[in-house]
Amino acid sequence: MSDAERGRRFAATLAKGLRLMQAFKPDDQALGNRELARRTGMPPSTVARMTFTLTSLGFLEQLPSETYRLGPSVMALGYTARAGLSFLPMAENVMQQLADDTGVLVALTMRNGDAVMLTRCWRPRDVSSLWLSEGHRIPMESSAAGRAILAADPAMAAVTDQVRGDREQLESVGYVTSFGGWNSTVNACAVPFRTGPGTQPFAFLCGANESDLDADKLEKTVGPRLRDTVQTLRLSLGIM
Repeated sequence: MSDAERGRRFAATLAKGLRLMQAFKPDDQALGNRELARRTGMPPSTVARMTFTLTSLGFLEQLPSETYRLGPSVMALGYTARAGLSFLPMAENVMQQLADDTGVLVALTMRNGDAVMLTRCWRPRDVSSLWLSEGHRIPMESSAAGRAILAADPAMAAVTDQVRGDREQLESVGYVTSFGGWNSTVNACAVPFRTGPGTQPFAFLCGANESDLDADKLEKTVGPRLRDTVQTLRLSLGIM
């Protein structure tokens, strides 16, 4: 598709509304128009029209303090989207066991624009783990999960040296590693996962602070366990 055709088909007003909803973070209680304008870079008058419209449709809820939080329509979409991840029920037990055995955060991630979003998290019981939670977005090109997704995507228009290296690592050991990539204190590994031919890849992630997950533990224990657990899930789902 040419840039001109893409421009004709692009709904700019819709994009602004979606961008405004994406400005909300998991730990936000509520946001006012001024803060939404600051986060999105949109003019205050545009933000005011967007919040009015989104509130009217149930995507935002207006509070007495003239601030907003995500509304029931967003929650309904989230439940519908999550229901589409039909493999999640089968992943629950094996991923929780992986988290408990390794003592690190385990997460399912998916592409979200120029980042990856944590869709489901499993925390080790009785052990502290990374602060990341469902809904958090981390950089695509500097995180283990994002790089695993890029390496597994055959539709990549431009194959960079990093993508080539990650594909080689996947071929060699079955997972991608990141040592302080998007955060200097966090180490992680990730394995791409597809639900079928031609589908967009997800990635399962294991991560922890570098004090809890050094290179030796990651490469000798956590990475191989993640690789094998994802392979077990594939086999149980009949995915080759």
